[in-house]
Amino acid sequence: MAVDPKYLSSFRCFEDLSDEQRRAVAELAEAECFYPKYTLFEENQPGERLYLITEGEVEVLYSNGERGLTRVDRLGAGEIVGCSALVPPYKHTSTTRSLIEIDVLIIDAIALRELIQEDYSLGFYIQQHIMRLLMERISNLRLGA
Repeated sequence: MAVDPKYLSSFRCFEDLSDEQRRAVAELAEAECFYPKYTLFEENQPGERLYLITEGEVEVLYSNGERGLTRVDRLGAGEIVGCSALVPPYKHTSTTRSLIEIDVLIIDAIALRELIQEDYSLGFYIQQHIMRLLMERISNLRLGA
C-alpha cells in the first residue's frame, strides 16, 4: 500500500518536490518493519529498492577481502540507504543490515527510475540530493566521523 505523500517531506530528498511529484513517489513506496540483524541488501546485489529509515538504526558494511565485512557507518532515522539503486550499474556497493528493529519506507527503485525518465525535474532533484548525500558520507568516512 502506498504511503502518505506528506510523510515523504520529512526526508530531505523529497521535501522540495511538488505535491504531484511527491504523490507519484509515494505510490511506489510501502512501509515495512524489520527485526535486528536483518540484511536489507548485500554488496553486488541488483539495486531494486531504496530504503528510507523512519525509525531504528542500520550498519553499512564493506567487504574487506579475506577479513570479511567491516562496518564503515551507522545510519538512523531520516537517512536513506540503497542509493546505488539509482546509480548505474544499479548494483549495491555495500551490505546493509539492521542493528535494532527498524521501520523503513521501501521505494521500488526500478519504478522510480522509470518515473525519473518521465519527469526529468524530479530526477534532477533526487540525483542532486543523492550525490550530495554520498559526498557527505565519503567525507565523513575519510575524516573518521
